[in-house]
Amino acid sequence: MKNYAENPEHYKRLIAQIDREVDFPGYLIAQGYQLLKKSSGSQEFGKEAERLVLQTKRNPVTYFNRNDSSDKGRFFKYLHKRSANFYEAVKQGLGIIQRDYPEPTTVKVSQKNNKRISLEDRYRIGPLTRPNYLMEGRGLSINTLQSEAFKGRIFNAFHVSDNKGRIANIALPKYGLDGNIKNYTLYNRPYRDRKDGKVKKFRLFLNERYEYLFVSNPNINAEKIVCVESGFDAMAYHELHGCPKIFYISMSGHIDERKLEQFLQWNRTVDPSHTLPLLLAFDHDIEGMRYDLILLSHWINRKSNRVFIETDWKRPVMRLKLNYLSKSIAIMERDTDYINERISRGSHGMPEGLLKAICYRDKVLWELDLERIVSLPQHSRTYWRLAVEALSKCFASGILKMDKCPTMKDWNEELISVKKKSSCRLVNLL
Repeated sequence: MKNYAENPEHYKRLIAQIDREVDFPGYLIAQGYQLLKKSSGSQEFGKEAERLVLQTKRNPVTYFNRNDSSDKGRFFKYLHKRSANFYEAVKQGLGIIQRDYPEPTTVKVSQKNNKRISLEDRYRIGPLTRPNYLMEGRGLSINTLQSEAFKGRIFNAFHVSDNKGRIANIALPKYGLDGNIKNYTLYNRPYRDRKDGKVKKFRLFLNERYEYLFVSNPNINAEKIVCVESGFDAMAYHELHGCPKIFYISMSGHIDERKLEQFLQWNRTVDPSHTLPLLLAFDHDIEGMRYDLILLSHWINRKSNRVFIETDWKRPVMRLKLNYLSKSIAIMERDTDYINERISRGSHGMPEGLLKAICYRDKVLWELDLERIVSLPQHSRTYWRLAVEALSKCFASGILKMDKCPTMKDWNEELISVKKKSSCRLVNLL
């Protein structure tokens, strides 16, 4: 990244873009803040000692911290104050505006004798009859949409426009473990905002119950479980692999403790004996790699009686702290040697950014610079697979495996790319 002094206007444009495009309230919710108060022009969030007030009528949104008079400004000021340095704040901000975050829980006014309207009635949600966006925008075939894994689990939500036309949005449901739908997310093509004239993504969370997950049909005789970021990635993976017997779990844009609990419970429901392979098919980018480590650590912490892994994320470095229940230095040294031997098996040895694990008297530490790893010119996928599967084989009997898309960032982009190159219908092309 160029020095600020070399091109200050470049950085000013990036900062303005971050401040303009960020979903400030949604980002705070994803970081563990709670919505405490809400008015027509402001929202107050709390987390530990922080009390942040967002002035949402302003464009861009501004904030101030009730407990720190110097902590105020726009989103980039908030981010810079909590980042290692200016350049890391820029990188992190550019990544944040590419992601979608849930709407904060709204403050509800109680009303007596107010009949509750279902989401299906309020948003005109019904069976999938117009899959145009899925087929034209996402490259999915009708065979995939009607496959055993997804049939009856994708819906239309019709919006009546100002000129009385019907816009067919796609509604992906979020299921509870009881099999009932708890929430939906609506999708469609990007649109041009009437207020500022900018093209924006169309993505709408219908209620605050964002901890639930989009999953495929849990009643099939699954041969493996695949975990992806979006429902579209799940469908694309399914089509690219010839519609196999797979159960898909979509983490739907971000990961928190509640989603991790839902993930474990769905896994237990479909695979009570814990014998099915679990493939991590998240995006091949920094956030996808971070998801790999978070989910893997959470799984190991629940299943292993040997080690508890703490994750410390300071973009772009994920720091893993392995705490051993036995406190045995011999066992810690053995596992450290195993991990380091595994990650050195790449064709070019140990790559830059993939540092060795280090054994101390009371713990093992491993720091992973995800930005360096993902930017390796040819072998980033190979080295990342070696790193994650070293942990899986050491602490999870090798059940969790990597399955990144071969050439693109995510599985939906992979499907679209393959179709553009082949101009043919896909049947088990990977």
